[in-house]
Amino acid sequence: MKKSVKLVMIIVLLMAGGCTTQKKEENTRIIDTSMFLYKVSDQKGGYSYLFGTFHPGRYPIKSLDKVTEKALDESDSIYLECDMKPSSKETEEITKYNTYNSIRDLGLEDKYENLMKQYKSLKGKPGYALYNVFVINSLINSDPEVLNKANISKFNAIDNYIYEYAQKKKNFKEVEGIEFQMKLLTELSGDYSETILDNLANKEMVIKSAKEDLDAYYSGNTQYYEDEQNLLLNQLEQLNDSDKEKYEKYWNILAYNRNIFMKDTLADSIHNNKHDFIGVGCKHLYGKKGIIQLLKDDGYLVECMK
Repeated sequence: MKKSVKLVMIIVLLMAGGCTTQKKEENTRIIDTSMFLYKVSDQKGGYSYLFGTFHPGRYPIKSLDKVTEKALDESDSIYLECDMKPSSKETEEITKYNTYNSIRDLGLEDKYENLMKQYKSLKGKPGYALYNVFVINSLINSDPEVLNKANISKFNAIDNYIYEYAQKKKNFKEVEGIEFQMKLLTELSGDYSETILDNLANKEMVIKSAKEDLDAYYSGNTQYYEDEQNLLLNQLEQLNDSDKEKYEKYWNILAYNRNIFMKDTLADSIHNNKHDFIGVGCKHLYGKKGIIQLLKDDGYLVECMK
C-alpha cells in the first residue's frame, strides 16, 4: 500500500464509526477507562476533565470505572463531539450533506462497483453511489464481516454510555455538532474521494486497522495512539512537496484544527470556573499536536487519573 493511502486510512479513522446506540444486554461489565481520563488544571487550581472516548463499541456496559464515574457525577456539564440523538428536524437538515460530492458526481462509480463486490453492506445497492465517500466509509464500518472480524458491537459504545449519563443529569453539551462535522467532510470529499475508495478496497487492511484501534482502547494502551499519531506526522514530513501539501491540509482540517478548538473549549470551561467533562475521540488527545500536548504548551497541568 502506498504511504499516502495508508496516511488517509489513519486520518479517516479519526471520524470513522459515527454514532452508535446503547441497548440493554446480559453479561454487562464494568469498563475501566480511567487511563483515558485526564484532570486539566490551571495555576489557580481551576480544573476540568478531558476524556478520550471511542466511537465503535465492543462489550455491554454495566458502568465505567469508579474514577470516571466520579468525574462524570461531579461535572457541571458533560460534553461530547456531537448529539447522539438529533431531532428529526435536525436530521432532515443535515442529511443533505450526504449527497454533496457524491461518488456519481465525481465519476468514481467504477471504484464503488469494486467495493460492492467485497462488502455485504453495499452489495446490490448501486444507488449508494449517489452518496459521498464518507457515507460509504460509515456503511463499510457497519459491514457484518468487519464487525465480526474486528470484534465490534454496533451497540455499547463508550461515548453513547456517557451521552445517556448526561441525558439523565440534563447537562449535555456539544463540542462541535453533527452539522459541523458533516460540512467538514463535505468540503474534503471532492479532493480525497478517489484515494479513500482505493483505501477501502483493501478490506483486509480496513479490518486490521479497526481491530487494532479497538484492541488498543479496550486494553488501555494509550501509547499505541501516541505512537500512531506521531508516526503519521513523521510520515507526512517524508512525502514529496505536492503530496505533503495535500495530505497535510487533510490532516490539519480533520485533526489539528479540531484539536485546537477542542482544547480551547476545555480552557474556556476552566476560565469560567466550571468543572466540566469534555469527551472527544481518543485519537485527538495524543501525539505531538494532540490536545494533551497543546494544553501543556499553554501552561496547563495535565494529570492522568489512572
